[in-house]
Amino acid sequence: MKKSVMLFVTLAAAVAAGSVHAAGKPEYVNIGTASMGGSYYPTGGYICNVTNKSRKKYGHNIRCSVESTGGSAANMRAIQAGDLNVGMAMASAQLDSWNGQGMFKPDGPNKKLRFLFSIVEEPMHVVARKDAKIKSFKDLKGKVVNTGAVGSGTETQVFAIVKRYGAEPKDFFKQETKLTTREQATALCDGKIDAFVWVTAVGAATITEASNTCEVDLVPLNDEVINKMIAERSDAAPMTIPAGSYRGQDKDVVSWGAPGTVVASAEVPDETIYYLVKGVFDDIERFKKQSPMYKNLTREWAAVAGRTAPYHPGALKYYKEVGLVK
Repeated sequence: MKKSVMLFVTLAAAVAAGSVHAAGKPEYVNIGTASMGGSYYPTGGYICNVTNKSRKKYGHNIRCSVESTGGSAANMRAIQAGDLNVGMAMASAQLDSWNGQGMFKPDGPNKKLRFLFSIVEEPMHVVARKDAKIKSFKDLKGKVVNTGAVGSGTETQVFAIVKRYGAEPKDFFKQETKLTTREQATALCDGKIDAFVWVTAVGAATITEASNTCEVDLVPLNDEVINKMIAERSDAAPMTIPAGSYRGQDKDVVSWGAPGTVVASAEVPDETIYYLVKGVFDDIERFKKQSPMYKNLTREWAAVAGRTAPYHPGALKYYKEVGLVK
């Protein structure tokens, strides 16, 4: 009898200890996104919403919040500096940060970086006011163009193309502006700029706003110079902006881009990342309903696309459990 009582007490204590561990000290996750007018900020919100709602279901104590930031480059640097533990970034920024190359050369290789998953394809959008008569990237020469925030992934990609044409941005554009994503649609339709460039998911609110406010053209990006650049880069691929994505767009527009990815610091506990990934992937159909931009998202693609940095052990544990990674 005494042995039975002792066994019961021991088991009860073990269960209680497990419950205390699960519901003990909160583990805070702060996801760095981008400006509020783009796709990253709401995506970070959806990830946090799923994570926070899964606390009771999975027994974790993760507290997830979203931070509006300068975008991909800012997030990579913040993770490297220890100021963010999770962030979103274009695959090209992830690649350059991991290797300490391009705009990240002064920072050195970001060996804290770990891959979680990809969330959406991000083609480059060149949105021009129709009366500016811009039909190719090269036609941006001599125009007033918004090229993205300083140090942003968009700015980096714009500069990469301009250099492929053998020019520097200050010589290529009549004027290069640095408006926010929210400001650029108004500036375009008010005639203050001729075009803006933005690497973002199809259906982005700012581009929808511009196309609904004034007559715009989505400029195809498939000339010889750009095609050669894509062929030489491991982080980029041809992409299509489907017809009907924006008002007045009656045909597919050829572009290029890379996946938008979610990455983390290697210092985030494995269990935290495991439950964050599990929350998104176990209920991915509900996640896809949060926005039309996710309608083609699959677990198989998201687990592998756009990866340069090593998997975070917590993410890899989940992927192996469900057979997405061997």
